[in-house]
Amino acid sequence: MRTAKGIKYIAIHCSAGFGTLDSIRAFWKSKGWRSPGYHILIDTDGTIHYLLDFSKTSNGVLGFNLETINICYKGGVENIGTLREPIWKAKDTRTEAQKAALETCIEEAKKWLQKNKNTNKIIIQGHRDFSPDKNKNGIIESWERIKECPSFDAKKEYNEKI
Repeated sequence: MRTAKGIKYIAIHCSAGFGTLDSIRAFWKSKGWRSPGYHILIDTDGTIHYLLDFSKTSNGVLGFNLETINICYKGGVENIGTLREPIWKAKDTRTEAQKAALETCIEEAKKWLQKNKNTNKIIIQGHRDFSPDKNKNGIIESWERIKECPSFDAKKEYNEKI
């Protein structure tokens, strides 16, 4: 069982597509997951879907789930191929409504952590920033990333802003 005091990260994700909430849930079920991949999912119009209480563990970042709150925006890719033969490439597709909702959700998570007496310095970063630092220089460079999620530098954007 996880506690608020054990949480060290707020991870920002993209869904790498524009499927419905039902199709995203079906994907998690097909992987055999009992819990959602995220605590929160944000639609392109800024609608916030609360999927799991922060006190429970989601499946957002393998190896870090007990210590992470996972927040996702729908999107994060563009098709540079054709409709018949799509080629998906990472792209920051956040709408202004999603950007505002992401900030709201981060603040909600921080307030929940404070209320539950978490005194850790919380690090806000993208899923990609959990990749191994192969050359041990303290920076996860693009060639080291396991994935591009969330398709923008969440670490820089949210740790400097909020």
